[in-house]
Amino acid sequence: MASVQASAHYGISSVLQAQPPLPQQPEGVTLTTAALSVFTRTPKTCARLGTDVLLDCGFTAPLGPSFSVEWRYQHRGTGRVLLAYDGTAARTHVAEPGAELFLGDNVGGMYNVSLRLRNVGTQHDGTYICTVYRPHLHAQQAMQLNVAEPPKVVLHPDPVVVAPGARVEVACEISGYFPLDVTVTWERREPGGAGATAVAETWQTGHRRGPNGTYALTSFAHLLPAQPGDHGTTITCSVAHVALRTRVHRRTQLHVAGSSGPSLEDAVGLFLLAFLLYGAARALGGLGSNAEEENKKSE
Repeated sequence: MASVQASAHYGISSVLQAQPPLPQQPEGVTLTTAALSVFTRTPKTCARLGTDVLLDCGFTAPLGPSFSVEWRYQHRGTGRVLLAYDGTAARTHVAEPGAELFLGDNVGGMYNVSLRLRNVGTQHDGTYICTVYRPHLHAQQAMQLNVAEPPKVVLHPDPVVVAPGARVEVACEISGYFPLDVTVTWERREPGGAGATAVAETWQTGHRRGPNGTYALTSFAHLLPAQPGDHGTTITCSVAHVALRTRVHRRTQLHVAGSSGPSLEDAVGLFLLAFLLYGAARALGGLGSNAEEENKKSE
């Protein structure tokens, strides 16, 4: 058996058979021919959720008896048969819903036995093995399918409105991602500051798995009690994941009440104060009028 793997572009495994030596053949040299070669042009494939994926597999062999094919799935030590083809009976047994075998015609001694998976989900992430059987021979190729779904990132509250002296808490909701590994970082940039600084106090929940197999978590950032000088500070949540080409950044701004004109609470307070003063003035004015009328009556 001889195997060749060329990065993510090509892989081939061959069963070699020794041939009779040629006249004047150098000593120690053995001539062989490939009795069966199984190849793939998709040893590594990435896919998003809900897409269709074609796992390429073919073989070359001299013309002769029929062949059989088996496609297996393996992940973390467990495996199962997805599809099997019996060439003698010309019958295909499909054990995995959505799996489809492509049987190509013999073109120059090459046969196509590729597998198509429809509506890929997180359960399809893993290794696929294409095995071709001939009488007394078999060879196989393994292919890796990586399912990757980028996260959705939402930052709240947005904007962050707090009173002076209050602690600031911001939540970054990250959801719908696969596989599990995700990195979250927090930064703050003060108005007029030279650059961003890392938020010291952060924590996050554990991963939660959704019905479709994707994951979610919530990351929190805590800032020191807000001061009027913190008004306008930008808070950034950055998320890195294998399905993202670049980090996703979500930003919100800190608004400290009373730092840029009267806040809503200030306005309500001023209105109530004005209303009370107006009522008190009316009441005092009414008392003065009543006293003046009483004086006139007594005269």
